[in-house]
Amino acid sequence: MAWFKTRSARRTSAIGSSKRTFVGSDVEAETQTIGMQLLEGARRRQKGVLSGKFWSDSLMEWSLRDPQFKLQLFRFIDCFPSLNGRDDVYDHLVDYLKQPGVTLPPGLSAGLKAGAIFKGTFVDQMTKQVRGMASRFIAGANADEAMPSLRAGWDRGVAFSVDLLGEASVSDVEANAYLQRYVDLLNGLATQTKDWPLSETLERDHLGVVPRVNVSVKISALSARINVVDHERTLAHLVETLRPLLEAAKAAGALVNFDMEQYALKDLTLELFMRCCEAVDFNAGLALQAYLRSASSDAQRLIDWSRRVDRLVTVRLIKGAYWDAEVAGAELSGWPCPLWTDKRQTDATFERVADQLLAACPREVTRGGIKLALGSHNARSIAHVLARARSLELPDSAIELQMLRGMADELKFAAAEDLGLRMREYVPVGELVPGMAYLVRRLLENTSNESWLLGGMADDADPAKLLADPAKTATDTGPSMINSEKHALSAAVEGVGDGRPFFNEPLRDFARDDQRAAFAASIQRSTLSPPPSDASVADVARVIGAAASAFDRWRDVDPHNRAAVLTRAASTMRGRRDELSALMICEAGKTWEEADADVCEAIDFCEYYAREAVPLFAPRRLGRFTGELDETIYQPRGVCVVISPWNFPLAICCGMTVAALVTGNTVVVKPAEQTPRIARVLCEILWAAGAPRDVLHYLPGPGETLGAALVRDPRVTTIAFTGSKAVGLDILAAAGLTGDDQSSVKRVVCEMGGKNAIIIDTSADLDEAVLGVRHSAFAFAGQKCSAASRAIVLDACYDRFLHRLIEATKALTVGDPLDPGTDVGPVIDAAAKAKIRDYVKIGEQEGTLSLAMPVPDGLEARTGRSFVGPHIISGIKVTDRLANEEIFGPVLAVMRARDFDEALAIANRTRYKLTGGVYSRRPSHLERAKREFRVGNLYLNRGITGALVGRHPFGGLGLSGVGSKAGGSDYLLQFVEPRAIAENTMRRGFAPEVDSPEVDSTGGL
Repeated sequence: MAWFKTRSARRTSAIGSSKRTFVGSDVEAETQTIGMQLLEGARRRQKGVLSGKFWSDSLMEWSLRDPQFKLQLFRFIDCFPSLNGRDDVYDHLVDYLKQPGVTLPPGLSAGLKAGAIFKGTFVDQMTKQVRGMASRFIAGANADEAMPSLRAGWDRGVAFSVDLLGEASVSDVEANAYLQRYVDLLNGLATQTKDWPLSETLERDHLGVVPRVNVSVKISALSARINVVDHERTLAHLVETLRPLLEAAKAAGALVNFDMEQYALKDLTLELFMRCCEAVDFNAGLALQAYLRSASSDAQRLIDWSRRVDRLVTVRLIKGAYWDAEVAGAELSGWPCPLWTDKRQTDATFERVADQLLAACPREVTRGGIKLALGSHNARSIAHVLARARSLELPDSAIELQMLRGMADELKFAAAEDLGLRMREYVPVGELVPGMAYLVRRLLENTSNESWLLGGMADDADPAKLLADPAKTATDTGPSMINSEKHALSAAVEGVGDGRPFFNEPLRDFARDDQRAAFAASIQRSTLSPPPSDASVADVARVIGAAASAFDRWRDVDPHNRAAVLTRAASTMRGRRDELSALMICEAGKTWEEADADVCEAIDFCEYYAREAVPLFAPRRLGRFTGELDETIYQPRGVCVVISPWNFPLAICCGMTVAALVTGNTVVVKPAEQTPRIARVLCEILWAAGAPRDVLHYLPGPGETLGAALVRDPRVTTIAFTGSKAVGLDILAAAGLTGDDQSSVKRVVCEMGGKNAIIIDTSADLDEAVLGVRHSAFAFAGQKCSAASRAIVLDACYDRFLHRLIEATKALTVGDPLDPGTDVGPVIDAAAKAKIRDYVKIGEQEGTLSLAMPVPDGLEARTGRSFVGPHIISGIKVTDRLANEEIFGPVLAVMRARDFDEALAIANRTRYKLTGGVYSRRPSHLERAKREFRVGNLYLNRGITGALVGRHPFGGLGLSGVGSKAGGSDYLLQFVEPRAIAENTMRRGFAPEVDSPEVDSTGGL
């Protein structure tokens, strides 16, 4: 015990007694004193054996000087583990380092110039550098490899929390294996550390024993069935999934810390942690992120719970590691940013939340509450918390400092050795492949311009600046980072809508309790009214006649007034959003998220086309010639027939209808026979918004008779169609027959089918590719013209990808679309089911049926719907029917390619050219895909479905359509005719300036 006494005495003499109390400005004064001690101790060590070798590497030094070099270097590091052999590594490295704007350090530049001569040596050196970086942050491939490092830290006064790398499991197989690794890890650590020497500092606090074994887990890696929409069922599943791990921790006396991941999982993780603590009596810890705006309320929620259930838990307070991803995710989804965007606000929140948690720290063992573990590399943050703890008469042992392995060693040992504080390293363990995401985040953190490490260690910044109170300089830019100028997808048009530019309607955030509850309530209230009675062929002539008679009047309506109909309709749909979604779930079998996205797209079409239409009808002057005024103007075409599909029964029907209306055409809507109700509601909304009933007509009925009659009526000038290739080609053929009683040539705006391919390159991130292909192929049971029906996989990763895709698909739930846990709902009807089944039989003959997911017993009888589970058929060849014919169901053909050249050739081979995708981390391959993968919509390193109005104008080439782009700036041109007007403005030799106020619109004086 003598060593413990000496260490304790050193701590008291170095900092002063923790029994002293501080108030107000005294806390800040003590913060400055402790902060200077930490900073001086860290900088003193920087000159010794802990010399900050991280900063001495030429690659890292150069990355600090050149942001473009850093970007490309880190992207290369990210894909490095998936590369195959020296040639692959060399080719990717050259690709990255030759990107525009990259300046190379001399050594790298010379290596690249040497080319293939020294390829092996060059690659070996780069491999050594990357592995060296990884070894600083990752202790080993497994617990046995990491054990010497853990023991060395313990002997120097640093405890550990081991994190098994692997941030997301895409299948039950992966999740179960990961969970078992954690159970084995806990048991192994307990066995291998039991004979380590005792450490009073590391193993005791003011309340008693601190567990020697400490592990950190991420819930996304422990289950492949996390569904924030299905909140309650997911929680129940996760509690039972985690129970073996928590029971093992209880038996071993270990602490299990729940890491906090993406914001979308924050509330789920909080609730899961509390339920697990109530289910199993284990040593429990949870991370809270100070960069979240909700950090303070999250902390209070945890404090209140701990007191209510009388449970003592540890909270690891951290700043947060997913800043870029969270900001990008919020922007892409159109949601308010959940993070502080000013680093100083995060630092100020960190101190404020730490104060909350310290106030909840009990003085007695028998009371519930919070023990604080401080995850920070910022001397100011650490010093403030220590000063605040003393002001509350808490001993230093009440605080545990936690820092990442490989970061801030100088500060780490200054705190542990000089101040005698309990220090714990967060130690990642795992293979290089799952470790890359972690490594890149750490590299970004180390080299960030706002990094305290960079300022404190590398730049030798002014201590007064480093230790300044962040609350005095922090600014709050407000929670919203969306709908800013950079996100505008159209110009603002005076008098249209709210006067702002167009922004996409944000999707529902189903991670939020209030959003789920409101949506569920709408579903419970929803009932299907009887379908509207079919019109007869005899009705066609009457309806077309009425629309033709109303055309002249509607054509001459002010474009602002026509646009106002659309924006009012959008407002109504926004207010009835969940009701419309519920109707689609009931009528079309869409899942919750798919139905919500359909409504958002319909709103977007209204808002976007309203803003695009008004300037379209303003005359455009061509040149500025003295004596001549040259202009072009557009005029509506006439009567437009809209024939809409059942798979997007609101969005596509709405898009085609409002595009025709806002450009001054009269419209007859003929919806798909399977979904007449939602189309009827759309028309009712438009009528209520101001569309005259003789301008907009609703005519439900079968396509074979009613649709055929509408298409062939000579008074129809425009046909807008979305559907199958067979029907589309028939419409095009019929429209091309111009009789003597026809006053104009018909125009067909035609979107047909797809046989869409996603290429999986050798350097693809398979975690992303597997999930992206799975969603693109099987969401809405594959019933999207944009759905992936072919996965073209390069030889080097074919087997790994196919295995992971099969297992990931097994994690999907086939079920009732009313159920929030359903991933794959019904197909539209029994005829569709029969056709899909026929193609599965063909696929079994042409290739190998690698997966045929069953439909749960009784599901069809219970719901009255038809179901087909996801099917994966591998070994399909380019000439096979499954590689060329559209199926429109959950059937994916997996094809093998020797190299990227062959993959592109296979992808381009079909006559369909709607959507396509590439998963690759090789820059030159992505550029080649942009040039050579000739589809209407190409998606790189993301799924190929879910086009957004304005951002992803949608429409195909070849036999997928006529090339028009719905939701794009040129789509409205399909519904108008251009006219050119040239006027001689000369009057008896005098050419007035046509822009002057004295000249009227005809050029007269």
